[in-house]
Amino acid sequence: MHLLEDLRANSWNPRPCFMVVSYRIAHFCSVWRKKNVLNNLWAAPVLIMYRLLTECLFGYEIQAAAVIGRRFTIHHGYGVVISKFAVIGDDFAIRHGVTIGGRGGIGGRDKSQSRPVIGNHVEVGANVMLIGPITIGDNVVIGAGSLVLDSVPDNAVVMGDKARVKVVK
Repeated sequence: MHLLEDLRANSWNPRPCFMVVSYRIAHFCSVWRKKNVLNNLWAAPVLIMYRLLTECLFGYEIQAAAVIGRRFTIHHGYGVVISKFAVIGDDFAIRHGVTIGGRGGIGGRDKSQSRPVIGNHVEVGANVMLIGPITIGDNVVIGAGSLVLDSVPDNAVVMGDKARVKVVK
């Protein structure tokens, strides 16, 4: 079961486990409410509660429509923001203060064109921003405090104010 893998990946720590489980429930509701208008009767209240709990009480915003793969790991998840257009692979690990989203104004009316796509086995340090229509490859480590505005190839380590590739394995 995918949820059990998420819980194990977060070492059963209460806060990260709550964050991941609540995201998984909200994502399920987000997908199912689009399949039939009657599903809004049960899904909409759950999504509203999700937003209230996560944003107001716990101080993070992982949009329910974001697609995040298996074994999603959160270390110190305060101030995390993940856009609803983000597509993220398996074995994704983040720390506090991470922002993953699109750039305003790019993509015209279809904001999904400005989404970040993140591969498998990606680790993101504290206070990192991944912004715009970028692709982050597999097996990438992004150093703390980096601003990533350009795509990153597989097997890379990136760091810096405007992140540039420093090491390719």
